[in-house]
Amino acid sequence: MPETHFPASQAEWVRTCLDLSPEGAAFWLASLEEVCAAAVAPAAAAVDEEGEPPFAALKALAEIGAFGVQIPREQGGLGFGNALAALVVERTARSCASTAAILMFHYQVVHRTLGHAPAEVRERQLPPMATGELLAASAWTEPGARTKTDVRTRLTERAGRLTVTGTKTYCTGLGTAGVIDVLADARTEQGQGPTFVRVPADAPGVGRDEVYRMLGLRGTSTGTVVLREAEVEESAVLGGIGSAPALMRANHETPLNPGLLALGIASAALGTVTRAALPPQAEREPEAKPLSQARTLQLARSTLALDAAYAYAGHLLSRAARFPEQAHLAASQLKASATGTAEQVTRELLHVAGSRGFLADFALERHLRDAQATALMGPGNELCLQRVADALA
Repeated sequence: MPETHFPASQAEWVRTCLDLSPEGAAFWLASLEEVCAAAVAPAAAAVDEEGEPPFAALKALAEIGAFGVQIPREQGGLGFGNALAALVVERTARSCASTAAILMFHYQVVHRTLGHAPAEVRERQLPPMATGELLAASAWTEPGARTKTDVRTRLTERAGRLTVTGTKTYCTGLGTAGVIDVLADARTEQGQGPTFVRVPADAPGVGRDEVYRMLGLRGTSTGTVVLREAEVEESAVLGGIGSAPALMRANHETPLNPGLLALGIASAALGTVTRAALPPQAEREPEAKPLSQARTLQLARSTLALDAAYAYAGHLLSRAARFPEQAHLAASQLKASATGTAEQVTRELLHVAGSRGFLADFALERHLRDAQATALMGPGNELCLQRVADALA
């Protein structure tokens, strides 16, 4: 559980997530803590440096059923729901943000599968999704597109065959995903309009064109996927032709967004700097100088900012559970507030760490880059703030 130097509201955040989850979630959470400490955190620096997916960490998470947190027990999952999934993402991000990002996008697809996939697809794919045998990713963004509705990827039908053709950028999890939910503009006999279609990652016509060398979240194998008349089954259409706007809104009505990554990253950064700046008395070097008053005050400000972020996240999660009609707004508030706080806190902690904060082998440098990445991930913070502004009008 959280260390004593972490903000007090972090423990309250954990309790909120557990209160909104079925019985047994707290017991399972202890297993997650063990895996994060033994397998996820020790690999984080190497994952970042090498830019490769965290295969060992993902395997360890799969062994405790982490990929099936939302999936009902009768389909092989744990049946704990989205609130615990949110906690799992945040907790994993404290250990390794890249691992948590892959997990988060998988959870988004699981949520979409539970709510909108045909029964045949649910029966076939949910069990391997629960075990981690089948990981999932999403592909929404396109090169040169200004909005999510600017879709040039096509889902077409010829002689009874459905094929997908187009290019998608910034697809997270390309190196681990077995299926990809692709946003396409459908032109079929059944109808037209923006549509989500599930494409097997190893299907003929599907290729990874490029995996990006990124500033942060380097182990997520984020890149470009190119589809050249990739054939899909009719059951691969999620929610029906033209239903993508509704599915996108449903995706944004859950707390499963980069705000959770940001909370975990900022928490890890605060822990890293606090342990270095204020080590236990028994571990302090005799000649070590005490932390200056200015840096101590800066550390206090960072702690207060993160404390408020966790308290607000717990409030938003509870409010969305009580008032589902406000879930869309709450998710936007979480994303904008948490990522903004993470950027602020990691920058300010540099002044506490001093020159050490610029060393590549000091974890704060990685946390700083990862925090910046969460702010750039969708939904964009400007869009989130616009939703907040619209609610005020």
